[in-house]
Amino acid sequence: MKTPEFFMGKGRVKLLVVATGLLLVILKIISGEILAQNVPSVPLEQKELLQVKVYQLGVDPVSLQPIVFLADALEERALPIWIGPFEANAIEAARQGTKPPRPQTHDLLENVIRKTKGKIQGVIITHSKDGIYYATMVMEKEGRMVEIDARPSDSIVMALKFKAPIFVSRNLFAAGAIPLGKEKEIEERYGLTIQELTPMLAESFSFGSTRGVLVSDVRQGSSAEKDGLQRGDIFTKMGEEAILDIISFKAALAKSKETVPARVFRKGKFLSLTLHLK
Repeated sequence: MKTPEFFMGKGRVKLLVVATGLLLVILKIISGEILAQNVPSVPLEQKELLQVKVYQLGVDPVSLQPIVFLADALEERALPIWIGPFEANAIEAARQGTKPPRPQTHDLLENVIRKTKGKIQGVIITHSKDGIYYATMVMEKEGRMVEIDARPSDSIVMALKFKAPIFVSRNLFAAGAIPLGKEKEIEERYGLTIQELTPMLAESFSFGSTRGVLVSDVRQGSSAEKDGLQRGDIFTKMGEEAILDIISFKAALAKSKETVPARVFRKGKFLSLTLHLK
């Protein structure tokens, strides 16, 4: 079964760097260098840790860099972490349970850990510094817990492969998470229903791109109707944010104030509207 190409990376050099880093970890596991550190076990149920799950993969509307969203159990808030295209592909493959014809780097690491009687017990995203997130993989081998310094993206892939829990520092989550339920409440109150813009829908509306969000319904008498929105409108911009998909729409909505300018595509033309969200 083919691995889904969720994001197409242009960086063969980047892929080589990533693979080299993971292979070094593999070599350390085999040689026993990691075990020699004798790192004490980490209690995964500490009060300062919050268990999260992979909520969705998205794209930064400005940099076009992939983002993984880690949500709390109730899916009320999610922590966005910017990752690379190679890691995004690996996360999506692990979520879908697909296997490539030949092992990729993360598959190789999984195979080595399993063959050496190891198991990933959990991963912890511990802190951030200068916009970079840091994580620790907790591996059990020969009855001992071993902490391995790793990037969050690689850690998430391995957690998914081993069906291990993912934890985030509560302080880190509180500082960086964005609301999820709030956007839905705003949409319902505003009177707007949206959906992803598929290639078929884009073609039917004569829109030459799949980057945008389709308005599938506008409630009669709502603020959305009063602002001039119509069923079939395609959001392409809100405030200063380009709208690429539902994730970027919700992110822009979360940042918006009571009044925000928007750009929509309607019947072959782009229109500028002002949205009154509250």
